Amino acid sequence: MPPPPKPPGVLLPFEFVRVSGRRALISGHGPQSSDGSFAVPLGKLGRDLTVEQGYAAARLAALSILGSLHRTLGDLDRISAWVRVFGMVKFRARLPTTAERYQRFL
Repeated sequence: MPPPPKPPGVLLPFEFVRVSGRRALISGHGPQSSDGSFAVPLGKLGRDLTVEQGYAAARLAALSILGSLHRTLGDLDRISAWVRVFGMVKFRARLPTTAERYQRFL
């Protein structure tokens, strides 16, 4: 799993995973390469990326989230359920709805 995301030239005033009681709150993840850099290609789905490349980017974002959770919790077996998953996809106009694309994450 990739190391924690570090946007170049940006100092973020928060952790990517914050534990509050029995919940872990996760924020700010995108697709990362194994060295921690932003994964390429970047751009809009349907214009700069194919749907298959979009699925690959979503998989890398999910791995980034799991890596951050693992570093914070120490053991992914501590996760018993997902309460909410919110994702954003930048896509060109007239591309079919993105709802089915998130289902692969779940």
